[in-house]
Amino acid sequence: MIDHVVRLPDRSVRQGCRVLGIRRQTYHNRKSGNRPEEQDAELIDLLRRTCSRFVAWGFWMIFHYLRNEHELKDNHKRVYRLWKQAGLHLRLPPKRSKIRREYQELLSPDQINEGWAMDFVSDWVIGPEKQSIRVINIMDECSRRALWTEAHTSISAAKLIKVLDKIVAWRGAPAYIRCDNGPEFIAGRLKVWADKHDIELRHIQPGKPSQNGLMERLNKTLRVECLDLNWFQSLEELNQRIQDWSVTYNQIRPHSSIGYKSPVNYENLNQNFYFRVVAA
Repeated sequence: MIDHVVRLPDRSVRQGCRVLGIRRQTYHNRKSGNRPEEQDAELIDLLRRTCSRFVAWGFWMIFHYLRNEHELKDNHKRVYRLWKQAGLHLRLPPKRSKIRREYQELLSPDQINEGWAMDFVSDWVIGPEKQSIRVINIMDECSRRALWTEAHTSISAAKLIKVLDKIVAWRGAPAYIRCDNGPEFIAGRLKVWADKHDIELRHIQPGKPSQNGLMERLNKTLRVECLDLNWFQSLEELNQRIQDWSVTYNQIRPHSSIGYKSPVNYENLNQNFYFRVVAA
């Protein structure tokens, strides 16, 4: 461009550089063959080859590696400019937005079937496949009755809704269900189901399992009195043991929180304290 300006009559290199805002030293360096863009291309190519070899390294690790192994003389500012120009930043997965919940005091309801709680327990079966499983636990917060305890290889929101439908058909719908913020519990399908049955989903604050303390107590009892005492060779065997335990838990085991009565006995003695009429 300067050469084009200089070709005009009465125009010198000094005037051309002043008009274009370019240092004369830069002009003469380029005329002598100094091409920084070519050096930039070589360095970018080196950076790309190094990043393809060490895909988990960030800028400073790459920079010092080139200093040590390739005797790189350029300072970090120039290298970082070319690093950004080549788009070599680590592709970090986006962070999930934090779920914010209001604190809700854990108070058990005064009426049977007024409030439920649900959660999952993770375990595994000792068989040829060594399969991991999840146990779904649903309980009545007033009577402490385990309404549903069953193991599955996986539990989706659709499968959870089918289980809840069975309990509602047998027992009637509660006013609320307390749960944590697991993917199955915050799914849109579950929210639609809860709205359809006029049920409030009470999500606890993230990282505060004590806000679902009654459910956590049931989970511990299941683990201590059943899961930790047996070796399970199959999912069918596991579910059979769980069902045997739930019968003992609901019909025989005394519970101090309800006057050392079993949940079934407590409900039979308090038939007038049902939140809603039990489904026929």
